Amino acid sequence: MDLGQIIRSHQQGDLTQAEAGYREFLTAMPGHLQALQMLSLLLMQTRRPAEAADHFRQVAAAQPDSPDQWANYASLLRGAGRPEDAEYACRRALALAPAHVAGAYNLANLLAAPPPAGTGSPLESAGWYQRILAVAPDHKQARNNLEVLRRKEAGRLEIAARRVVALDPQSVRGHDALARLHQYRSGLLDWTPGKAMTLDLGLAVKAFDHLHRVQTVHPDEPGSLRLWLALALDLFQLGALDDRRLSWAARAAWRRLRGDPKDALAASIVGYHVYRRGRLTLASKLQMRFAARFTDAELDGAGELGSWSMLRADDAFFERLPLLDSIIARLPDMTIVADLPEGSGPVIMVSGDENYVRRFGPDLFRSIGERSPGASVVLNVVSPTPSLLGMLGEWRRLYPLSIGLSTEQPDFTAWSHAQRVTYYACARFIRVQQWHRHLGRPLILIDLDATTRSDLRLLSAETAGFDLGILHDRRRRGPFREVPVGFVYYNDTPLAGQYLATVAAYIGHFLLEGRPEWMLDQTAHLAVLDWLSRHRPDLRIHRYDFQNFPHCAFIGEK
Repeated sequence: MDLGQIIRSHQQGDLTQAEAGYREFLTAMPGHLQALQMLSLLLMQTRRPAEAADHFRQVAAAQPDSPDQWANYASLLRGAGRPEDAEYACRRALALAPAHVAGAYNLANLLAAPPPAGTGSPLESAGWYQRILAVAPDHKQARNNLEVLRRKEAGRLEIAARRVVALDPQSVRGHDALARLHQYRSGLLDWTPGKAMTLDLGLAVKAFDHLHRVQTVHPDEPGSLRLWLALALDLFQLGALDDRRLSWAARAAWRRLRGDPKDALAASIVGYHVYRRGRLTLASKLQMRFAARFTDAELDGAGELGSWSMLRADDAFFERLPLLDSIIARLPDMTIVADLPEGSGPVIMVSGDENYVRRFGPDLFRSIGERSPGASVVLNVVSPTPSLLGMLGEWRRLYPLSIGLSTEQPDFTAWSHAQRVTYYACARFIRVQQWHRHLGRPLILIDLDATTRSDLRLLSAETAGFDLGILHDRRRRGPFREVPVGFVYYNDTPLAGQYLATVAAYIGHFLLEGRPEWMLDQTAHLAVLDWLSRHRPDLRIHRYDFQNFPHCAFIGEK
């Protein structure tokens, strides 16, 4: 009898004929493995799991060193209502191949199910799902099952993990389970920088501490080390990682870099730790040395390393920085379409591309007109159309403001969307410098997507005697976030002019290199502040608390 013909009958849906064929074939050739496997499959399809398991037992017995066969046997045993035997078969598969995904998945499902279908061990089940995802991050069923398990069994999972830790305070399994549960419940797993959502940072910090215990007991334990460092980075960016905890993560990150010199996550943690210690120049040099290990293509996908590549705080960089006029000469021209009348008070300036101006301009100009009637405002627009210029004429009629206008027409042919958006955010400070020099008046730069809550001209009184008024994020979330530039007050002093010219040259340098990164504008402000504080200690700065700034409302990440 031809086994191939029997299998074709099976595949075509003639199960009765196929079953008779398999049985006849096995009578003639007892123990034929492929025939046993196919008959077992057919019996499962016809809802006879106990008989299927009995036949497949011969396959597993004939191939005792095959993890695939033991994992398949486990599925049949579970279907036959024999969970203890199924667990044994799963563990046999995993003993032969510890990273066997099918064996781990079968075992996790068996442990998750309550008796009599399973063993009712949710804590161990979660651990196996996590092992699967460490080996196969795209395993959707494991990820979904883990999500369901955490949602339905959160209380039982926590009780079980705490019981393990109570019995053994050094239990890696218990602390790891508590950490992952706390991180899940904190909401942090769904968070990305710039995404507005409600988070329980207290639970996230508890997760960090449990993972620290794991690392204390088992230094560099691979299953949790990367999770711990990634959690450290998230908490740092959210302003919830204190110096002590950051130092713990930094020590582990240094060790990690000795094992993998191109671990960008570990390098970022080290850089942030050095930055927090007030050594911005050293942090800059370390990251430049680290970036030298990568090709340009690798840098594009190296996460935080791209932002670090924009930080240059060393004297050598500033000494080699070209003069601003030579940088401006290589950039697109800024054309002043409508100038402002002479005056002495501060001028408010905003800048953006046409889409952003159309989207946010009306609300911003309305808020300025309501709170600062008669104020002078400059708008710089990148690549405007004639229709937009007509709309600006309408704004002059609608709002009691004196509105100046400048435009620029850069060639973005070879630029990605991310590079264009970065240009809009950063090149505006070059235009601010040009307007500041042109007007000879204090200038207040605010984000186009902001709205004002007070008359910003009144800030001239509290910034008198200062060169700059800047926002300061006291949480010290990194050199790219410490000085949010949604608002900056540049006074009409020589030092303010030097500061602004240096910021503009810094930004222009990276724009001309063709590799601008998001938050270059904020990085530039901090780097120049750091450099000038060492070379011009007489620079006078009025710092506003970013988290309690009453004069503007901002949207988006700063």
